[in-house]
Amino acid sequence: MELLLLLAVIVPAAGAVITIFGMRKWVALFCSGISLGLLCMLVPQAAEPVEITYQIQMNPLQVRVIVDAFSLLFALLVSLLFLMAIIYSRRESSSYYFLLLCNLAVLLGIAFSNELLLFYVFLEMSAVITYFLVIHKRTDESIAAGFKYLVMNMGGAVFVLLGILLKGDSLGALLFIAGCLVKAGSFPVHVWLADAHPAAPSAVSALLSGAVVKTGVYGILRFAPAFAVDVSVVIPLALASMLLGVFLALLQTDVKRILAYHTISQVGFVLLGLGLQSTAGISGGILHMVNHGIFKALLFLCMGCVIKATGERNLHHLGGLKSKMPLTAAACLIGALSISGIPPFNGFVSKTILFHGVESDTVKMLFVITCAGTVASFIKLFRHTFLLNPGVLPKKIPASMKLPLIILSGFCIVLGVFPSIVLNFTGYSFEFQLTECATEILVTVGLGSAIYWIGLKTGVITNPPHLRVSIDRIFCGMGKITDYSSSVLSNVLTQDINYYATYMVLFLVLLFFLFTL
Repeated sequence: MELLLLLAVIVPAAGAVITIFGMRKWVALFCSGISLGLLCMLVPQAAEPVEITYQIQMNPLQVRVIVDAFSLLFALLVSLLFLMAIIYSRRESSSYYFLLLCNLAVLLGIAFSNELLLFYVFLEMSAVITYFLVIHKRTDESIAAGFKYLVMNMGGAVFVLLGILLKGDSLGALLFIAGCLVKAGSFPVHVWLADAHPAAPSAVSALLSGAVVKTGVYGILRFAPAFAVDVSVVIPLALASMLLGVFLALLQTDVKRILAYHTISQVGFVLLGLGLQSTAGISGGILHMVNHGIFKALLFLCMGCVIKATGERNLHHLGGLKSKMPLTAAACLIGALSISGIPPFNGFVSKTILFHGVESDTVKMLFVITCAGTVASFIKLFRHTFLLNPGVLPKKIPASMKLPLIILSGFCIVLGVFPSIVLNFTGYSFEFQLTECATEILVTVGLGSAIYWIGLKTGVITNPPHLRVSIDRIFCGMGKITDYSSSVLSNVLTQDINYYATYMVLFLVLLFFLFTL
């Protein structure tokens, strides 16, 4: 086992170096495929929730890693998505494949970390590598989005480090969770995510949503017990992420921004499951983490095919692509039904488990509203992209871009019909009859359809109003206030000793009057 695990991490790292010298895509394909195969060989030892821990001695350091059902599940998800992204990518530079393989090795390091400090080191490395992937196009948009990603994620890593240093204190626990929430793109530290997705290449967007943001969720799941913290503190933020993400997604016309905001919303579902702290909640959250990684990667790759074929991301310029791109349309429909929680696709099972794990009627109501908003949003995305009147005529896309769509669509169906494939890793079994969920499904689809048609008739979702309130505007406003305050202070503090003496006398007089009142 030890050799298999080491090879699974070392092979992509070694492959990253080899890509510099040529045959970059074939090397990346081979190394990512070998890594996935090695991890699959470890599955029989994790069929039951058995924890296997070993240590690697590195004087004067001691590195501890862990192989258990959860770490292996996360590693398998990461490896699968990276393999799909590499198959999908075409004619990219050596640096692109170098960064992909480096990030794969680092994320596998995160998956198997059993030390907080080791987790932090890999988290920092992933942030830097992902930054270079986001700015790969070197456009003004990608550089600005990459800078925002780097600043916020480095800030999140600082919170994680402070939390580790203050371990044992309640403040340390809150700082650690706050840092992980930044990595996960949760409200209110989600602003980097909506810009990074559209700016990055579509394959990188799929990895950002499917794998990279999951590191924050994984950190909470893996290390929260070490802080003895009540994880239910994330429930209000989870609900806010769910609702805000789907609301903002409904108002977008850029296909990648729609999917980006749905990442915020779907991460909220996962965090809700963790916050419930019940067997159903945690198992549903883990299952939804895996399911979201698969169907969101599928959706991003589908939209990548659309953008490649048409050169357009705006829904107003798309339409009628179903007949020209039938495979992409079918794959996108499967992804849309999966994220909407419609049976027999994978999103239905995880959302049903989460819903049954919720006891509060208020939370259940917000859960249904969010699901309905998701249905409305993907009716809009699919209808305006593949149906309606034809927009831009598409060009032919290569077969290598279609293969990942077929594979990921198959996973959406297989995990929807056989969810025990993933649930066995959690040690949780869940049985339900489809007829028992019929009411919730009908209400969700009916309400979602109503939201779409009302939004369509009023023009709110096709020509959304310009929202003047945004996090970016708030930060820019704070910057302007700081700049103005600095200029005022520079005028007041003239470095003249007579002025300083006057200020001190006035300050002492003021203190005297305050204490004598």
